[in-house]
Amino acid sequence: MKKGLFIVLINFYMLYVYAAIYQCVDDKGIIIFKDSECVASEKLINKKHTKSQVNISAPKIQTENIFAKNLVKNSNFDNKLLDWRVPLGMLWTSNGGKNGSGGLMVHAEEPPKDRYIHETMASQCVLLTEASKFEVSADVRLQGLPNKNTANRVNVIWYESTNCSTGGQWGAYLQPKPIEGWQHLVGENLTPALDAQAVKITIVQNGRYSDDGKAYWDNIRFYPSEVFKQSSMDKTHLNASNKKYTLEPGRNYIKNGDFKTDVSAWRAGWKNEWSSTQGHLFPGAAKIIAYSNTGSKGRHALQQCVNLGANRKFIAGARFKNGETSSQLGGGRLRISWHQGLNCSGRSKTDTNWVDPEYIGGWQKLRITDLRAPVKSQSASIEIIQSIRGAGRFIAYWDDVYFEAVE
Repeated sequence: MKKGLFIVLINFYMLYVYAAIYQCVDDKGIIIFKDSECVASEKLINKKHTKSQVNISAPKIQTENIFAKNLVKNSNFDNKLLDWRVPLGMLWTSNGGKNGSGGLMVHAEEPPKDRYIHETMASQCVLLTEASKFEVSADVRLQGLPNKNTANRVNVIWYESTNCSTGGQWGAYLQPKPIEGWQHLVGENLTPALDAQAVKITIVQNGRYSDDGKAYWDNIRFYPSEVFKQSSMDKTHLNASNKKYTLEPGRNYIKNGDFKTDVSAWRAGWKNEWSSTQGHLFPGAAKIIAYSNTGSKGRHALQQCVNLGANRKFIAGARFKNGETSSQLGGGRLRISWHQGLNCSGRSKTDTNWVDPEYIGGWQKLRITDLRAPVKSQSASIEIIQSIRGAGRFIAYWDDVYFEAVE
């Protein structure tokens, strides 16, 4: 069910850890990014889509394309709020910046106790340059500490459209620590999504978590950090490479998809074991154990990279079974991410054609059809996601994973 959760893992600089982000879709089809799992019974609605709060018209999209130069316009707010799309709850301050200069002050109103997500957000859309990696940085000072660290953020979201309207995929975020005084936040090695042409930089405060506190932002920077490396592979070598990795339709690209004797060939996230007592048709399955001491979490359970060759159309599938000894509810997902280079290198794009199991007993058949690799992609990551809804342990079994080309 695609209005469930969509987990995107972000490897960001500040803590050198993987952070789980959930992309929730409500009953109106509105996409919402959040830190906790999208529960099926939740009808999350982003308030900004039901009532416009914008009091400044959308600025022109920035088209500056000079390598190593900050692509964000009016990044230090010396020109008040020019070039930023700003809602109510955000104000320009003449001396609130880091060095007593101009800055952006965010003070979200205290929201009512309802089921809406209340966020106050400023944004700017920037066209990407011909670079392979980018960096984002910002200075921030908190006045009044939030009750959750996720209250204040700078977000990076990649878009396939040049006006940041379609093809959105989560990139990264900067998040200040709950301390007083100015903090300098940096995110490095940001690789744009495959086919991304623009990036939206957002400055966000969650009214429910900010605890009536204020955040002062200054020096928002987004700039190229690494230029594309020109490949020496000519068309002849590329054709030879495609021939090398091309498999005939019906042959499984996945290694050890049946988990006959172990879980080798897979990159693991959650704790995993090989089960000799479980298995769809024959003994042998991957046992994945998701656990949490606090709230909901989600991450890659198993992941495998394959080179595509010349094939462009695929199908994928797996068998899934909920464990009977779990102490907490959970979920899963089978999805595909496409990569620009061989061995899952370069820019990537997560396919929106995925499949989720149900919370029922017995082995379930998961199948994805009509998978179409982007023209520029040379490899794919077959990703098994597993989540847990709260404190406890959620066990699931996976078997018979396949990824095949079709004619």
